[in-house]
Amino acid sequence: MPTSETPHQPRVRLTEARVSYNLSQQEVADDIGTTYVNVSRWERGITRPNPYFRRKLCALFNKSEEELDLLPTRAERSKGGRSAASVPNTPIAAVPVVPHVIYDPAIPLLPAIQLVGRESDLAVIKQRLKGSGNTALTALNGLPGVGKTALSVALAHDSEMREFFKDGILWAGLGPQPNLPGIFSRWGNLLGISFAEMTKLGSDEARAKAIRTAIGNRTMLIIIDDAWKLEEALAFRVGGSNCAHLVTTRFPNIASHMALGNAINIRELGESESISLLNLLAPQVIYREQQKVHDLVQAVGGLPLALTLIGNYLRKQAYSGPARRITSALERLSNAEVRLKLKEPHIPAESHPSLPNEQSLSIQSIIAVTDQLLDEEARRTLYALSVFPPKPNTFSEEAAMAVAACSTDELDALSDAGMLESNGDRYLLHQVISDYALLQISDEQLTTAQERLVTYYADFVEVHKKDYEQLEEDTSTIEATLEIAYEIGETSAFVRCVCAFAPFLLLRGLYSQAEHYLEQANEAAVEQNDQSRQTQVVLYLGETAQKRGEFQKAEMYFLRGLDIAHSNADNESVCSLLSNLGDIKWRSGDFKQAEEYLTKGLALAQQIGDIGRMSNLLKRLGQVVTSQGNYQKAAEYLQEGLALSRQIDNREQACSLLANLGALSGMMGNYKQAERYFQEGLLLARQLRHREQICILLLNLGAVSADKKNYVQAKTYFQEGLSISRQMGYPEGTSMLLLNLGEIAVIEKNHMLAERYLEETLTFARQLNRPLIIARAMHEYGKLYLQQLKIASAEKYFREVLTIAPKGSQDLIAMANYGLAQVAAHNNDFVQAVKLGEESLAMLETMGDNNAKEVSDWLNLLNNQ
Repeated sequence: MPTSETPHQPRVRLTEARVSYNLSQQEVADDIGTTYVNVSRWERGITRPNPYFRRKLCALFNKSEEELDLLPTRAERSKGGRSAASVPNTPIAAVPVVPHVIYDPAIPLLPAIQLVGRESDLAVIKQRLKGSGNTALTALNGLPGVGKTALSVALAHDSEMREFFKDGILWAGLGPQPNLPGIFSRWGNLLGISFAEMTKLGSDEARAKAIRTAIGNRTMLIIIDDAWKLEEALAFRVGGSNCAHLVTTRFPNIASHMALGNAINIRELGESESISLLNLLAPQVIYREQQKVHDLVQAVGGLPLALTLIGNYLRKQAYSGPARRITSALERLSNAEVRLKLKEPHIPAESHPSLPNEQSLSIQSIIAVTDQLLDEEARRTLYALSVFPPKPNTFSEEAAMAVAACSTDELDALSDAGMLESNGDRYLLHQVISDYALLQISDEQLTTAQERLVTYYADFVEVHKKDYEQLEEDTSTIEATLEIAYEIGETSAFVRCVCAFAPFLLLRGLYSQAEHYLEQANEAAVEQNDQSRQTQVVLYLGETAQKRGEFQKAEMYFLRGLDIAHSNADNESVCSLLSNLGDIKWRSGDFKQAEEYLTKGLALAQQIGDIGRMSNLLKRLGQVVTSQGNYQKAAEYLQEGLALSRQIDNREQACSLLANLGALSGMMGNYKQAERYFQEGLLLARQLRHREQICILLLNLGAVSADKKNYVQAKTYFQEGLSISRQMGYPEGTSMLLLNLGEIAVIEKNHMLAERYLEETLTFARQLNRPLIIARAMHEYGKLYLQQLKIASAEKYFREVLTIAPKGSQDLIAMANYGLAQVAAHNNDFVQAVKLGEESLAMLETMGDNNAKEVSDWLNLLNNQ
């Protein structure tokens, strides 16, 4: 190399040749596969191109080495004779003298758009590559188009990697049909092995050994991109002890074998990262059509190649065009076939290793390469699995084999090919692979797979209707099955599946979904004249309306169901319908009618020996008599109901009974017992993920804390319950939680907050037509106005409580009289105050209500004045 004593001699002829072709240094670099920095150094005489690039330059300008000033200079020859790189037929046994740093010209150029969302992946890969021994051999695997090659290109150009691998980077782009001799020949030339010597080597094994010898102790990174066969990937493990190898492959088994436990699965981009990538590619679109862009990201599952093709397409449509072109483009992209077939023209210098040179790059072409390598049975299985909802939905191996009529061999083949993912227990099918498979499947195959899906899941839901955790895991597939069953006319299976699935939907608070399916099932059952199913569907429609607070609608459904059940002597359904009618009457304050329905239902349940329905009816009878102030009888009903629910291991029913027993204990002042009941019930409710019961138990735990004057803890319980209740659209729970938060705000004299809570409570309670909740809210308003010394307003609300409170609500009537007693005292009418106070105290003491002490203390204070 020239020193200060040997000045650089510019290669004027090389520069003149470039200028005569009207090329920049960057364009020359792009043509021969190097960087403009190298071209500049060659022209200035700082360095001399190696044999490979000298041949490239001669071919580019159609001139000899002498004509381009590429022969060794006199200074170079006098410094040490001819370099081994310029001597033909250098013996391979000798380690050749080559340029200090080698960057394979086959390394793809960095894309115009930087990598998005891969910072953590790059950090992990760098750390492993800079390790030693087996850790310096790392493999990346993942779906076609997930960005494995893009990560490798970024690493090959990364300054930190180039500094660490100080002797250079080699690149082998393989694909389904790699040119192994060609890659070895290029590497040999880069390492100073002549073309002639490489040609003499008769096998890939001999070539690999020659490359290994030439690398010697150099510190190099060897990237083996897009490996399709294990033996081909292994052939390029030619680095010495100071080298690291990075393999990319779509096949998990190749990655696992190559990396010896260090394989890294490259995942798709998250939603925010996907939108960031699209924003870089087509910023105008993101700004104008946010929702449609969000839908597109979901449709392609964050696959970087799909997002890049979409972004490039949208940018072209948006470029200097009217806004309508963007809208039209997004509409077209909502079609899966259009997305899959989006393509970019072939660029010879940057061709994808998986595709033939003449083939354009598209999602369809990238997936089709793997599809074509599958055997017929594996291909048929892949297409059939497209009837399952795609990722993030999962499905079991049992379901996959039933729907695709396949064995585990075909599922293993798809997993090995990277077409089917697994989380260990269940399978996932990526969105774009699912779209691709749906486009390949024939109409006949699709119909067959859909019929198998409907049959399997109709049976599955009936068998697992009480296994809520299992139903939760399969909810997306069950809902897809219901849509398919309805669409293809499998009405019998549809109604059967809806009836088995409805209790789960109601338990989870998914009232809109439940109503949608039940209304469709009702139509189908009526059309089929299936009265047994009609009864079930109408019962669940009533329960859905009841959960939403639509009591008149619910009662109409229950009465219609009762008529059908009586006409068919369906005693089990009669019991359920009577139980629900009793609950409706209790909630509307008609305790007498409620007790009649429930007592009749209990007698029938005992007659037919139905323990589950007996437990439910006893619970509801307990609620009714609690509201009438008969706490002892309520406790008997509830305890008996709890024992029966435990006898048949009905956790859902036990949970509800524990909530009622806890509430009753709290009313009787036994707070410790109440808290034990509630905590036990809450544990069960959380296990079941029963959101309605969680709300109810949090409400009651908050009430116990409030009774113990632990208002901070009470508000924590109430706020958690309120959040869940609002989320699930549970108006009754929301109104009760708001009411209790209002009560605490009254106690803490936070008048503005109290009024806000109570106003919202009344809004919900009036929509629900719940006189009990309305009366309680008005009672709190009365207390609030007493604190503010708005005596007339307080009196008005306490009197409204007496008007609105359901008959038999003795505790509420007693507390309203206590409020009126305080009003009388403020008005100096002490005779009336004592009279009303004593009436209130007598009622509360008869019930055993814990509010009796407050009234007694107030009377004592009043009498001592």
